[in-house]
Amino acid sequence: MIKYDFKKAVPVWESGKDKELNYNLIFRTIVPKNENTIIALSASNMYQLFVNGIMVAEGPARAGHGYYRVDEIDVSPYLTKEENIVAIYVDGYYIKNYYLIRQPAFLCAEVISDGNVISATGSEGFVAKYHCDRIRKVAKYSGQRTFTEAYRYDNTYKDFETLVNAEFSPVELTKTENKKFITREVPYPSYKEFFSEKIISSGTVEFVDEPINPNRFGYVVLENDYERGFSFDELEIVNSDEVHKGIYTITNTIEEKTQNKLMESNSFAVYDFKCEKTGFIKIDVEAEEDTELIVAFDELLDGFDVNFQRSDSVQNTVVWFLKSGIYSLVTNEPYSLKCIKAINKSNGKINIANISIIEFAFDINVPKFNSGNEKLNIIYEAAVETFRQNTVDIYMDCPSRERAGWLCDSFFTSRVERELTGKSLVEKNFLENFLIAEGFTDIEPRMFAMCYPSDSRTGNFIPNWAMWYVLELEEYLERTGDRELVDGAKEKLYGLVEYFEKFENSDGLLEKLEKWVFVEWSKANHFVQDVNYPSNMLYARMLRVMGKLYDDKFITKAEKIEKVIKEQSYFDGFFHDHAIRKDDGRLEVVKEDITETCQYYAFYMGIATKNEYPKLWNVLLNEFGSDREAKGLCKEIYPANAFIGYYLRLDLLAKENEKEKVLKDIEGFFYGMAEKTGTLWEHNKPTASCNHGFASHVIVWMNKFLKN
Repeated sequence: MIKYDFKKAVPVWESGKDKELNYNLIFRTIVPKNENTIIALSASNMYQLFVNGIMVAEGPARAGHGYYRVDEIDVSPYLTKEENIVAIYVDGYYIKNYYLIRQPAFLCAEVISDGNVISATGSEGFVAKYHCDRIRKVAKYSGQRTFTEAYRYDNTYKDFETLVNAEFSPVELTKTENKKFITREVPYPSYKEFFSEKIISSGTVEFVDEPINPNRFGYVVLENDYERGFSFDELEIVNSDEVHKGIYTITNTIEEKTQNKLMESNSFAVYDFKCEKTGFIKIDVEAEEDTELIVAFDELLDGFDVNFQRSDSVQNTVVWFLKSGIYSLVTNEPYSLKCIKAINKSNGKINIANISIIEFAFDINVPKFNSGNEKLNIIYEAAVETFRQNTVDIYMDCPSRERAGWLCDSFFTSRVERELTGKSLVEKNFLENFLIAEGFTDIEPRMFAMCYPSDSRTGNFIPNWAMWYVLELEEYLERTGDRELVDGAKEKLYGLVEYFEKFENSDGLLEKLEKWVFVEWSKANHFVQDVNYPSNMLYARMLRVMGKLYDDKFITKAEKIEKVIKEQSYFDGFFHDHAIRKDDGRLEVVKEDITETCQYYAFYMGIATKNEYPKLWNVLLNEFGSDREAKGLCKEIYPANAFIGYYLRLDLLAKENEKEKVLKDIEGFFYGMAEKTGTLWEHNKPTASCNHGFASHVIVWMNKFLKN
C-alpha cells in the first residue's frame, strides 16, 4: 500500500447530498491542447471519464474501507481541440451491496499539464451539475449490485460534455471529509470496442399496460428499506417491467448485417456477438419520433431470442426515453452479454447504425493456443476471456450479477494471473484490501468478509472462505516472496483462529459453524451440520499453513484434527460428509450422506493420500469424472458440480501427472460451455453466471500438459 498525495485537489460533492441513494453528478473542466497531460482522480463510488464526448476510462480501482485508490489517466491523445472538455460522471450509489462499499460520494481530481496543475476540484477549474437525465428512483440491477440505468434524453443530452458554452445549472460543491488516498497498483483495463456480428432475428411487439409475468426477484424492494434501495411505491420505472409489457413475435430469422438497421415502430431485433463480452453497451441511433428504446440482454441465446427470465436475480435491461434526434448512447455501468434485444417502443421508425460493447477487461494479448485438439483450443480461448473479464482491479466471481471479490474463487484465479502475466499485481491488491480494512460491516469482528470490497447487508459470511484466504496467502508467498504482506496479515489471522476455536468440540472438530457454511454447489452443501467433515478438512489444512507461515504449534493441532477426521468419517470405503449431534449427546455420522466432493476435499487437504487409501483413489481416478453419469457409475455417491468439485478433482489429477484423464475431463466438463458462450460457467448448467473467474483455471492445467 503506497500513499498518494494530490498536489492541489481536495474531495468535493454537492452540499448535503453525499449520502443520498443513487445521486449522480457530472463534473467538467476545460483543458487546452497539450502533449503531456494527465488527470489524477479518485471517486466514490465510480467515475466514468469522457474527453470531448469520447469515453476514456472507468474507475477507480477498489480498496478496503476507508481507503481510495487513485488513477492517473493520460488524456493527451484526446485533446484534439484548442479547448477540450473533460467530463467525469460520478455515481453516488450509497447502498450496501457486494460490488462496491457504501461510502459517501465524492470526486477528487486534478489535471496536470507539463507537471503543473491547471485544474483541480476544490481549487479552480471544475464545475458540476446534477445528472438530471438519469432517472434516479429505479430498482436495483440485482440484489448484489447497485441500480439499473434508465434515462430521459433530448438533443441537449451531450451539451455539458461537448460544448464549451453549454448552458447548465451548477450545483454548489463543498469539500468533504479528508480521504486516505493510495496508488492504483494494478494495470489499466482494455477499452477495445467490439461490434455485433449479426442480427439473428427480428419481429414485432404488441405492448400492454401491465407487465406479463413480471420478474422482480431480488432487486425490487417491496418495503421501504434504505439499505436495500427505493421501495416499490417510490420507483419511477422498473426496467424489466418495460420488457415484460411486450408480446413478441419473431417474423424473421435470416441473418442480417448489423449496420444501419431500420426498425419499424413497435418492433425488435436480436443482435449476436461472437462470444460473451463484458463492458459498456454503446448504441448509435437515430429516432424519427419520440421513442422508448429498451435494450434487454443475456449471456447466451435461447434459440433465436433473448430469454428475459433465464436468471430471475438480475434486470438485464437498460431503458432510454429519447426525443426525436441522433444519439450515441453509452451505459454508465459494465454488463456481460452475448446477445442484445433492441426494442423500439414508439410510433415511428428508428435507425440503429451500430450496437457494440466497449470492453472493460484485463488488457493482455494471449497467443493463440494450438493443442492439436480444436475443442481444447476453444476451451482455452474461453478461459482466457473468462479471466480477462473477471480480472480488472480485483478478482471477481462474475462480471455480471455481482462483480464481487469472493474468496476461494480468488485462490484459483490468482494462479491464472501468475500463469499469464508472470506477476501477481491484482492478487496483491485483492489480498491487501482485506487487510487494510479496519473492519467489515455487520459481521463478527474476527471473521473475514466472504467477498470484498463490499458491505454485508444481512451480516452473512462464509466461514470456509476465510480459511481459503489463508491457503491463498501461502501460495502468494511462494509466488512472490512478499513476506511483508504475510507478516501484515498475522494479527488478523490469529484472530481468525481464535474465532474458530470457540466452535471446537471435545474432539477438536468444528461443530455447528454459524452463517453460510459453504462446501460446494451440490448436495454437499446440504450436509454442513452439525460436524461437516469437508469443512474440518479445510480447517486442518488452514492450521498447517498457519504453522508454516507463523508458528509450529498450529501443525500439531492440525495433525490431531486430521487423525480424528479419519477415525470418524472414513468407513465402508468412503469419507462421509457429516455427523449429527443426537439428543443424548452422541455424535453420529450419517452413513448414507456421501458426496463425490467430500472425497476430493480429503485428498486435496492432505487428510488422505493415494498410498494410504488406494481403493478410494482408484474410484476417484477411474469411476468419477466427466463421463461418470453416462456410464452410470457410483450412483449411491452424490455427484460434484463445477464449483469447486471439478477444480479439486482436476488439480489432484494434474499433481499426479494424469495427463490423459485431465484433458479428457476438461473437454467433457467445459467444451459445451465454451461452445455456447465463449466463456466458462459457475455451474455445470447455464442456470447462473455463464462467466465465472475461477473457471479460467483450466489454463494452468492445459499449459502444464500442452504448452510448447
